Amino acid sequence: MMHTPPRLAARVATLKPSATVEMTERVRAARASGRRIIGLSSGDPGLDTDPRIVEAATRALRDGDTHYGPAAGAAALRAALAERERRRSGAVYDPGDILITPGGKFALLTALMGIVQAGDEVLVPEPGWVSYGPCVRLCGGTPVALAMLDSIDPDGLAAAITPRTVAVILNSPVNPTARVLPGAELDAVLALAERHNLWIVFDQVYSDLLHAGRFAAPQASAAGQARTLVVDSMSKTFGMTGWRLGSLAMPAGTAKSFQRFMQHSVYCVPGFVQQAGLAALALFDEVVPRYRALFRTRQEYAAGRLDGAPGIQCPLPDAGFYLFPTVAGDDKAVAATWLDELGVASMPGSSFGAAGAGHIRLSLTTPQSDLQDAIDGIVHLAEQRRAFA
Repeated sequence: MMHTPPRLAARVATLKPSATVEMTERVRAARASGRRIIGLSSGDPGLDTDPRIVEAATRALRDGDTHYGPAAGAAALRAALAERERRRSGAVYDPGDILITPGGKFALLTALMGIVQAGDEVLVPEPGWVSYGPCVRLCGGTPVALAMLDSIDPDGLAAAITPRTVAVILNSPVNPTARVLPGAELDAVLALAERHNLWIVFDQVYSDLLHAGRFAAPQASAAGQARTLVVDSMSKTFGMTGWRLGSLAMPAGTAKSFQRFMQHSVYCVPGFVQQAGLAALALFDEVVPRYRALFRTRQEYAAGRLDGAPGIQCPLPDAGFYLFPTVAGDDKAVAATWLDELGVASMPGSSFGAAGAGHIRLSLTTPQSDLQDAIDGIVHLAEQRRAFA
């Protein structure tokens, strides 16, 4: 006799799976079956965590840092992150205005849990990270997609604002395009946010991997800082994706309210993980320029090979380790062909919203020899298709 369980909540029953996580699982399964798959689909930077960071965590474990800690995070790490933010954007935060979270995704969820109520609307960028909309829905809100492929249109943004709009999510450098939002665009968004009394949720997890130009941030001005929730992470900068270490910086005086969500959910990030974060920040000036140079070399190589290949246009972005070339034909079909015929895993641009259709996200996080094999295959296939067209 079959027993039917009670119904699930709609917030999880109707939630779409993460396209990037799903692809990662497909790649794992294919590799387990013996296929060689070159992974250009994952947002993991593919960096080995520096041994000195690992040693800091190991030392903390041996010293007994295995118990509950402050829900807001270790004071020393919060102070170090405040200094990191001052150096990067010029924004001055009291360490008490920063929460340590288990990864950047939980920092985003914490921010949204603090500002979104049932029926509220949040403007979400497209193409954009696949978890923005689902996180809004988990908080009872409605994500409203706003096309931001090449620029933010202030008129389009203004037209999307309704009486139910409470926030706009911005991401710079952008996942999946690696575009860096210019200061003028951020100023225009801030002006609208002030006019309509909106929050800005600013995801800057790729900001340490800036290759050219200046990093602009809404929290850099007093007016912007007063309404901006800054989502950040150690994952991309230091190759610490599995450590789950992120942070949320908030306007002065609001941290205790957001901290309650931490208290009633994950409680705290493990102390030994936070000690690893402190060690990572101390190594910033030594290791991060090396990582930037590595990713820039890969971007220049891959973009140079792909741009102008039949049916492909591939501009060189100013940050990160992604490329977002346009491709001829349906992007889902192109990605499936590359996986099936070349063993190259990528992400269709439409996975990141309708505005990403016709593009492919390539994550250049694989060793150079594998990257060369992948690009050789893609270019050769494109030339073959043209020859037989």
